[in-house]
Amino acid sequence: MNAVEVACARQQLAIFPVHFTRTFSMQRLGPYDPTADLSDDVFRKAFFYHGEPAAIEICRVGETLDVCAYGTRVDELLSETIDGLSQDDRYFDFSTDDGGILRLHRLLPGLRLLRVPWLYDMTCSAILQQRIRTVDAMRDWRRIAKRWGIPGPLGLWTFPPAEVLAHVPRFELEAMGVDAKRARALLAFAEESRLVRFKADRSFEEMRRLLLRVPGIGPWTAETVMGYGAGDTDAAIPGDLHLPRVVCYALAGEWDGCDERMMELLEPFRGHRFRIIRLLYASGLDVPW
Repeated sequence: MNAVEVACARQQLAIFPVHFTRTFSMQRLGPYDPTADLSDDVFRKAFFYHGEPAAIEICRVGETLDVCAYGTRVDELLSETIDGLSQDDRYFDFSTDDGGILRLHRLLPGLRLLRVPWLYDMTCSAILQQRIRTVDAMRDWRRIAKRWGIPGPLGLWTFPPAEVLAHVPRFELEAMGVDAKRARALLAFAEESRLVRFKADRSFEEMRRLLLRVPGIGPWTAETVMGYGAGDTDAAIPGDLHLPRVVCYALAGEWDGCDERMMELLEPFRGHRFRIIRLLYASGLDVPW
């Protein structure tokens, strides 16, 4: 299927401010992600939707967003996307007595927390990022998309859907560089996704439960998906190699960080813990070693 064969539906949405690179940067896995494209004013993402290639294009038009859905079920896809973008991410409610964090929030405007209709892609991406360098996960994502995905709308490529990925032999994933543990988790999630659609309109509690019951998906992966995919403003990611150091240094000036101390420091921000994490990453904070 290519771009000339698909239908299109469009709607403008009054959301402002939105900083595109801060908001959408984690919706693609690296600058060479064949499934997504990002610039200062446009974000595009191709993925499978109800078993068919589809795409979303979001463009800035003044103080509004022009949202276009491409595919065969464009009205449903557009509605789901609009609902996700329109969710209350508590951007304007955020307030804190921490002067440094409040200053970051004001210096880095437009960082919005989204609920996306490509939650399956987001979960596969998180699985591939487990315990390895991000650059290696980018490579694995690109290779899998090119090997078992197909061309989608807007000149983008699609990551293979669950029905395809579940039948990929594990040894083929391992042969292209995906270690056995990640390969098992990826295939287990694909198999589960054939039975249960991981759709972001479920409650956060139900979504966590569904993710954590998949072998190979633990708290790090689940919270990553909840924050970046389901739009949970309070997601707090445990078990990360770098995040505790970033949080502990930024909030307490401590060079060494651990999960327990990170969670303690994030507790006063409960309800907005994922926003704090995103702000600290967006700041480019350099933590001394």
